[in-house]
Amino acid sequence: MKELKSILLAFWLLFICYALFLTPIEGDLDYVATLFSLDEPEPLIMAVFLLLGVWPMVFGLLLLENDQSTISAWPYVMFSFLFGAFALLPYFIFHRDQRKRENRTSNRIGEMIKNPFFPFALLIFTMIFVIYGLIYGNVEVYQEAFFNSRFVHVMTLDFFMLTLLSVLGISHHAYHRNGQGTRLSILGLIPIIGALVYLFITHWQESER
Repeated sequence: MKELKSILLAFWLLFICYALFLTPIEGDLDYVATLFSLDEPEPLIMAVFLLLGVWPMVFGLLLLENDQSTISAWPYVMFSFLFGAFALLPYFIFHRDQRKRENRTSNRIGEMIKNPFFPFALLIFTMIFVIYGLIYGNVEVYQEAFFNSRFVHVMTLDFFMLTLLSVLGISHHAYHRNGQGTRLSILGLIPIIGALVYLFITHWQESER
């Protein structure tokens, strides 16, 4: 576990340095302006941007259902809406699992989080964004933006970093749920959809008990 945390710490520091000093800087304002003004943004770029808004909610479901670790998860989840993996990586680096600690998430919020409706609804939104991006998007335009825009470049890397972190998020959720990991953590390698399928399965199983 210490080795994994050391690797995550190295990735976090390298990710920050890369984003600040090594990413492309041309064309930033054009892509950012079209996204936030909705002035005919490139659909594939828009889809990835919207999916980055889904990720924090997914991690909220994974981490806040049983917030019993040595440090509270909710500040990291909240900041991930703005900073994505930059905000979540420190949680996975510095927290230690401790199931004996009282759950910081209230019972009322916990019951809402466990409702199978939430992962199902997020799954529907995710599929809509993915289909929109794939059907109407242009891969060549996205590729050009990736190599010429710091915003799109970092956004894309952040998306893949969150995908890898969701494997740890699923393992974290399973540990605090039943005291052990789960083979389903491999689902985290399927961006967003994998983690939501895992959550839907586990929450549905609990609702059937």
